[in-house]
Amino acid sequence: EPSRLVTPCLTLLLVIPLSDMPLFEANASADTACISTAPVFTKFAAQLDGKAKSHDASWWALMEHNAGRLPGTRSSWAVSAAWLAFLACVASTALIPVPSHWGCFSVMLIGLIFCSIWLPDHGDTVLPFCTIIILPIVVFKSVAMGGFWSYSILLFVFVVIPLADFIVGVDVGNQTREIQKELHTAFRFELLTLLVAPGILGCLGYAAWLANFGGLSLLELGGLSIGTGIINGVVGIVAGHELCHKATRLERVLGRLLLCSATYGHFYVEHTLGHHKDVATDHDPATSRYGESFYEFLPRVVKGEFVNACLIEAARLRRNGLPWWHNEIPVYFLVSAGIALALASLTGPLAVPLFVVQSVVAVLLFESVNYLEHYGLERRELKPGQYEQVQPQHSWDTACRVTNHVMFKLERHADHHAHAGKRYQTLQAYDSSPQLPAGYATMIPLAFFPPLWRMVMHPR
Repeated sequence: EPSRLVTPCLTLLLVIPLSDMPLFEANASADTACISTAPVFTKFAAQLDGKAKSHDASWWALMEHNAGRLPGTRSSWAVSAAWLAFLACVASTALIPVPSHWGCFSVMLIGLIFCSIWLPDHGDTVLPFCTIIILPIVVFKSVAMGGFWSYSILLFVFVVIPLADFIVGVDVGNQTREIQKELHTAFRFELLTLLVAPGILGCLGYAAWLANFGGLSLLELGGLSIGTGIINGVVGIVAGHELCHKATRLERVLGRLLLCSATYGHFYVEHTLGHHKDVATDHDPATSRYGESFYEFLPRVVKGEFVNACLIEAARLRRNGLPWWHNEIPVYFLVSAGIALALASLTGPLAVPLFVVQSVVAVLLFESVNYLEHYGLERRELKPGQYEQVQPQHSWDTACRVTNHVMFKLERHADHHAHAGKRYQTLQAYDSSPQLPAGYATMIPLAFFPPLWRMVMHPR
């Protein structure tokens, strides 16, 4: 019986390797900050410490937040109360019955997102990042609506969110070095990323239950699978990426679990020990070349990341004198299979195709983000095999507030690459980093149409 598979499958989920990958953990220099799990907080002159990013006339945005904020400004209790009330209103939309009140649900949720323009964010409260709850609400309400509405998450992500990024605008605020150090140790930010792991597994479990017992048509199953993949691609893999850069064992284990939930566990090996070392060079499969279309980039990056991960892992085994069965990459795929089989055991056979489709969608979405982040950027080769230090100018940034909240400030990508050990809440916006005109939700559809992408990006 399928139920007999539950125990071994759930046990397999606990087999995520606990070995420490050879990252720099205790200390980091300017040369190792790009791959270290230790944070490096750039020291600026007193007049520049915490200074807001300068205005960029090329941004597609109506508003500019925190341009005049004084360095060291902190959120008051009233700001936190306002964000709590906002999140309570967002969560309450999940109680609106559909399909009978679909219009009311849509208007209320979209209206709330646009109203967030009035909420201050000084970067020291975790509550704005809790807006990630919006995605599962939209996905599962859309499936409840049925029919072609099951795919309305696509309209939400690629129409509503870009409009919100344009209207709500950009956040150019930065924090002083001392506040960055303080926020780095604030557990509330770490806790949110840790909670993403059970949240994603819960979404997968609920989606699998709907697939088997929700009476859905084939059309609606497709919408459910794509929607679940978008949740995992936007929230799951992004949070997994954040956790995999951290030094604590719990964070790394949960980060790898999140990547395995999208059948992309090997990304942990290649990204931390390959991409961050080789970014903006020809050796990096995840750096898109100038003039390369997304459709040329996608097969190259998927194959290249897997091959690189295998080579890096093989080198680790040789270096440490370990036998082949200590290779972690097959284990990651076993964990992904274990998640799929556990879902099937607990709900039914339709969980397996759902898991496969959502994994494909999540990876497609995440690799489309990879395409944006370093397009056409190159580091100078100082001598054969040695490149200049990774700097903010080697990653495309965007300061859009809405998508930075939903994606744990991944769009402040330049600081992440220059100082990989910093937590998301301490990432800064640099004047020296090249700027995308809009957030990822706007730029991804452009990447899907190469002529439009080149028209926007090549003049930059």
